[in-house]
Amino acid sequence: MVPQNDPKAQYAEETAWRLYMDLRENPCRTGALKLTHWLREDQAHPRAFDRALRLWALAGAALVVSRRRNFHPPTGGLE
Repeated sequence: MVPQNDPKAQYAEETAWRLYMDLRENPCRTGALKLTHWLREDQAHPRAFDRALRLWALAGAALVVSRRRNFHPPTGGLE
């Protein structure tokens, strides 16, 4: 997602991911304020947060597709 040679961008993505997961697992005002403050610290932070959200969305979409492929509707005993 980020260039391998840009440790600042990689650190920003890791921080964005951590802040998002912390807020998702424990929604609270403190977590929201931490995220808001972090987003305002640097112009690169909103982009890193956007990438973290896209990663989360893509992971969720992959799970849905995987479940649909493995889903076999019940036959009602008429096998």
